[in-house]
Amino acid sequence: MANYHLRGGAYHRFRWMGSGRVPSHFDLRLSGWILEEADDPSSDCIVLARAGEPGSAEWQDVLSFPEEVRRFILVIGAATAPERAELLKAGFGEAVNDAIEPGEFEARASRLAELTRWLPRHRRVGDLELDLLAREAYGYGKPLNLNPREFALLWRLADQAGEPVSKQNLIQDVWRMGFVPETNSIAVHMSRLRRKLEFVGMSGVIATACAGEYCLRPPERRVGGTPVLAPSGAFPLRPVLATL
Repeated sequence: MANYHLRGGAYHRFRWMGSGRVPSHFDLRLSGWILEEADDPSSDCIVLARAGEPGSAEWQDVLSFPEEVRRFILVIGAATAPERAELLKAGFGEAVNDAIEPGEFEARASRLAELTRWLPRHRRVGDLELDLLAREAYGYGKPLNLNPREFALLWRLADQAGEPVSKQNLIQDVWRMGFVPETNSIAVHMSRLRRKLEFVGMSGVIATACAGEYCLRPPERRVGGTPVLAPSGAFPLRPVLATL
C-alpha cells in the first residue's frame, strides 16, 4: 500500500501539465503522492511542467501560465542555472534540472506543497486586489468597503480564480457549516458583493454556473484609464458559466 503523504488531514497531490506520461524520474506517485488528472493549473495542489530550452515551444508554454498560479508550479528540465534563475524571477515556485536526485526532487516538491498553503497578505486577480490584513478589496485602486462575510467570500473565490466553487465548499470554508442550509444566504451575500464590485467598475467578474457554482473571473485591465480585456487564456472558464 502506498505511503501517502498526509499533513493537516490533506494528501499531497500534483498535476502534470506536460505531454504524454509523467517522466518516471519525476513521478511523485512513487513517493506516495496522488496524481490529479486535469488540464489546467490549480491552487489546490502543485503542478509539474517541463520548460525545455529557452525559446522552444515548451519554454513558451510554461511562460504562458498566468502569474497568479506560477507560485504553485514546479518547472522541470531547466538545464542551466541562468534558466532556473529566470524562471524563479518570473514567479515560479521551483525550477530544477533533469539531473536532480529523486530524493532531493521529492523534498523540493514537498516544500513547495507546504509553502503553497501559507496565506499571502495580498492576493491579486487582474486589477482586483485583496488585502487579508485589512480585510478589504480594491478594484482599480478603489476600496469596496466589504463586511467580513463579503471579504471571506471574495477571498475564497480568489483562491481558485477562474475555477467554479460549489455552494458546499463556500458553506464549509466561509460559513464553517457541514451542510447547505435551505436559506438563500449565499445568494444574498453574493448579490451585495456583486453590487460593490459593479460600483468600482467590475461588473460581471463573478459568474454563476448552471449547478449554482460561483467563479471569480479576471476583471478588465485598465491601461491609461482605458479598459483592456484580460487575455482569453488567462483563466479558462467552463462553457456552463454565465454571468447573472
